[in-house]
Amino acid sequence: MTTLTTPSIGQSSSLLSPCRVPGIADEVRCGTFTVHENRADRASRPIPLKVIVLPSRNAKPRPDPLILVSPGGPGTTNSESLIGRGWNSWMRDDRDVVIVDLRGTSGPSRLDCDFADPRAPDAAFLGPLFPPEGIARCKAALEKKADLRFYTTPVIVEDLEDVRRALGYDRVNLWGVSWGTRVEYLWLKMHPEHLRSVILEGSAPVSFLNPLPHARNAQRAIDSLFAECARQPQCRVSFPNVRNELDSVMARLKRKPAMVRVAGKTDGEPTSVPLTWQTFAEGLRLMTYNVPRVQRVPLLVHRAALGDYDDFVSAAIESNRGIRGAIRFGFLLAITCTEDIPRIDPRTIDHETAGTYLGDSRVREQMAACSQWPRGALAPDYGAPVRSTVPAFLLSGSLDPVAGSDLTAEAAKYLPNSIHVVAPGGHVPFGPCIDAMERAFLIAASPQAVNTSCVHAMRLPDFTTR
Repeated sequence: MTTLTTPSIGQSSSLLSPCRVPGIADEVRCGTFTVHENRADRASRPIPLKVIVLPSRNAKPRPDPLILVSPGGPGTTNSESLIGRGWNSWMRDDRDVVIVDLRGTSGPSRLDCDFADPRAPDAAFLGPLFPPEGIARCKAALEKKADLRFYTTPVIVEDLEDVRRALGYDRVNLWGVSWGTRVEYLWLKMHPEHLRSVILEGSAPVSFLNPLPHARNAQRAIDSLFAECARQPQCRVSFPNVRNELDSVMARLKRKPAMVRVAGKTDGEPTSVPLTWQTFAEGLRLMTYNVPRVQRVPLLVHRAALGDYDDFVSAAIESNRGIRGAIRFGFLLAITCTEDIPRIDPRTIDHETAGTYLGDSRVREQMAACSQWPRGALAPDYGAPVRSTVPAFLLSGSLDPVAGSDLTAEAAKYLPNSIHVVAPGGHVPFGPCIDAMERAFLIAASPQAVNTSCVHAMRLPDFTTR
């Protein structure tokens, strides 16, 4: 594997070597690009970034590749989660696809926390998302190998700009999901001259103060989900009072946590653990992230209202294990404790979370975690709206429990060469219609090329009723 270092900027992509990656039978191209942890100090710790280029199906690909920035988190590892997406989709039809592991997500700089270990027993995934003792332990471990102040989105944008130059690309296209769109927004702000177009799915603009909007957006999503249940005859007949049933479950768990049986520390041996209202609420929120998981939500809420938590707990453990295992939590904290939490006015929390099933639990839990975490530097204008004329395709889900389409609509006001599509789905809608729109947009680098008529034919799948 070829190593590219910062002094190599301007060299061509021929420096990449043929390689094999898991899940792909054909050869691709790989290399390693090295940056400095403190970009202002060339004597600081070197960080190797894995670079993978998936060659186009076209023998004469266009000169502007598509960079898959990140599928979200923050904290996912691109080389673990995006290879299949980039290789098997339309994205390679006319251009190469570039995947770069961001600093802090792989290799020696990987910022994992042991409380997010996906191999842990089931009981570990019914506890707090940010356990105080786990945060302190993780911080102490990571500070032995990293200066946690230098893992921020603006620094990551500069890393990616260096990779772009080192690979010899003049202009590139960007694709990102959720927090990955935050990288795109800042790239639009910091280096727009090298961007041909950007695709932003489940947009998280700089105005998004993670996780403050989660409660309000989660409530909107569950309200919309229950409204959809009422429109489907079988769901309406099976769960006519599902809204009230959720309220009753939350009230019961607030009075007293339910004791549930799950796999404990000893292999295969069950143990009893408390199911708190906070754990129930966060588990429910994660279940509404995507289809098809949302299809079982009315059924699981109904069974929980009857006092049977087993199916809900199993589903919550499955989704919690998946998301915690996919995210480098040290990276997530480095980003949010610098860029989001300090911008949240504590006086606004009660108002922003009132009347929601999630309440203020998630935001206060994350704020407590950040009180222990180092903060990096942040520009005074970080939160200012990003203004750009670079062509942009923005996608929102009608049931998004994370960011919500209103934040994206507001961000789109400052992107005059953009189109904002709201489609049926969770945090990030998907399917042939979405692929067709994004492909047309990328080919032309123009919102005018996008035909949105197929969105009207998209439907949420029927809910499971037994």
